[in-house]
Amino acid sequence: MIVPVARKQLYESVYMQMIDFIEKGIWKEGERIPGEVYLAEQFNVSRNSLRTAVKVLHSSEILVSKPGIGTFVAGDASKKIKNSRLMSMMQDEEYAKEVVEVRTILDKETAYQAAVKCGPDDVKKLEHCIDSLSEAVEQGDVEKVIYWGSQFHIQIVEITGNQIMLSIYKSLKSNLDHDRQWYLNMNGLKEVYDKFIAHDRRIIDAFRQNDGELARRLMVEHMEIRLKGIEDAARVRQSM
Repeated sequence: MIVPVARKQLYESVYMQMIDFIEKGIWKEGERIPGEVYLAEQFNVSRNSLRTAVKVLHSSEILVSKPGIGTFVAGDASKKIKNSRLMSMMQDEEYAKEVVEVRTILDKETAYQAAVKCGPDDVKKLEHCIDSLSEAVEQGDVEKVIYWGSQFHIQIVEITGNQIMLSIYKSLKSNLDHDRQWYLNMNGLKEVYDKFIAHDRRIIDAFRQNDGELARRLMVEHMEIRLKGIEDAARVRQSM
């Protein structure tokens, strides 16, 4: 049943009800949805508000238009809704700690697999990341610091050759970069990264020796430092 929405909610509530219809199978995948005039009346919103909600669903490829025919639920709409919800959670500060916990689980095993497979050229690439990171710290360039810090971890995942793992890591990246910047602003660039850089060089040594167990243990320690940073950032936010 369509529920008329309060004026203060407008297109957001229309959007959420449409999502709910699709997830519950009221609007089935591949099915044409009702027309604009009818929906605007049922939701008790203007046609502009309705169009905005539909536009958002179009941008997510949850709804698709067929010129001269109408608007339809995409054939894989349910999958896209789940992916969209997951991405929203990963980008929400409220879930920052959980994201790092997931990263810890993934990174420790990734570090093990990468260390076992690591070759001399891979070590050089990792060293380049940390040398560039160190240089950016000395220059006080926060943007480059965040870039090279992320690039170090991306390079580790690339060594494994696991493309699914690489996609997962990149999907978490924006959330982690955001909290990394918070932590830097709170604690100071050099103070934070002097500790991180020394630890990262120990991880590289484990890779050079192809010591998977050592790499795994060091990565857990690395992520525990990161988790503390997230918790510190959260405490600061709560006190503001």
